[in-house]
Amino acid sequence: MVQYTAENEFHKTRQVAGQGIVVGDNSVVLVSSDLIPEDMPLTYVKHLVVQIPQGALRKIPATYLGRTVNGLFCYVQARKRLRLPPLNLAHHGQAQVGEQVCSIGLLPKDQGYRPYFGVNRIKAIVPLVHPLALTEMFGLTSATSPVYDYHTGALIGITVPNPGESLSLELLGHLMPVLVKDPQQEGIFLTWRTVADALRHVPTRPFHAQRPWLGVLDEVPLKPALRRLYHIRQHSGIVIGSVIAGMPAARAGLRSQDIILTVNGRALGHSPIASMMLEHFMRAMQRLRPGEIVKLGILRHGTQHLTIPVKVGLMPTLPSREPHYYDSRLGLVVRNLAFADIYSRKLPATQQGVLVALVKTGSPAALGQTPLQPGDIITQVNAEPIRGGKQLLALLKADRGKAPKPLVFLVIKPDDNTAVCRIKPP
Repeated sequence: MVQYTAENEFHKTRQVAGQGIVVGDNSVVLVSSDLIPEDMPLTYVKHLVVQIPQGALRKIPATYLGRTVNGLFCYVQARKRLRLPPLNLAHHGQAQVGEQVCSIGLLPKDQGYRPYFGVNRIKAIVPLVHPLALTEMFGLTSATSPVYDYHTGALIGITVPNPGESLSLELLGHLMPVLVKDPQQEGIFLTWRTVADALRHVPTRPFHAQRPWLGVLDEVPLKPALRRLYHIRQHSGIVIGSVIAGMPAARAGLRSQDIILTVNGRALGHSPIASMMLEHFMRAMQRLRPGEIVKLGILRHGTQHLTIPVKVGLMPTLPSREPHYYDSRLGLVVRNLAFADIYSRKLPATQQGVLVALVKTGSPAALGQTPLQPGDIITQVNAEPIRGGKQLLALLKADRGKAPKPLVFLVIKPDDNTAVCRIKPP
């Protein structure tokens, strides 16, 4: 079991626990990505431990290492040797429809974390972003359990969490689902091909996943009417909604309304179902690596068939990975701006400032004239431009020795209007 306390700057906490699998020879444990949500700052993960369900249920402090490129799993490493055998990868195979499968997991804490066994049969394999094997009923064990061929013993996958079993964790000013207690029976698992890389390439030190990025957004599936109009024979295709200026797709010459038909010469898929087209496209994108060249076959204006090579870029830093800065006097938490903040609000690429992440209830920041609110972007304080969180904290600290007078914040509100917030320091 892997456990931690999720705690924000205001010391609001929630206990989180989930099952993991020992992988590799360096006391590394693989856990579901749902256990440590990507939207949650890593600084909120406190008292991370690996708990071994043996004897006195000893807890071993652990270190977060990182997240897989596909975002499905996280790795944590115990700081002391676990003395447990890692998952055996020598005998593995592929899931087949109709095959009888089994898995092993741990019962909940109130049942002593006892190991238990589940047996089921595969009824379908669905090729979504990640191919999923569906069993006939919820007969396997809890999430992040190894799944085996019942007759041969071959490792064929790992169960995935039931998305309905989650807790709303209010630590960032908005609700965020966090898996806290897995149901005891799962009916879906990820196949070997999807989990093989995560099991074979186990990290030994903290890392940051290098995720592919083209810089296209708002893609929509190819509609039947458009297929008929442009005499497109294949079923699947993706229409680009927008191309972000300065990003790899834009530099390569892709345009809004281009129709992507092939990736490296292969059709996206063969399903005419709209949602499946998007799933196939996302799966093709996740196979790419930053720095490689991908050749996109597109149809432009319904008449031009082009093959456009695009050098895959690196996904911009996520908002949750930007550093947080806390001013206890005002009860204010801010973070540096991320690319998503600027692009989603149609702000200039050169926009400077910090985003208000949290405001403590009853604090000066919450009680001022036009109070600061989560989502506000602070651009100036007392007419001085704000470039980042560290500079803002230094400015607020320098103000403490002066005669008390309202601090004047110039902010961009979530509706993109500009406002002036006057906060009286204590």
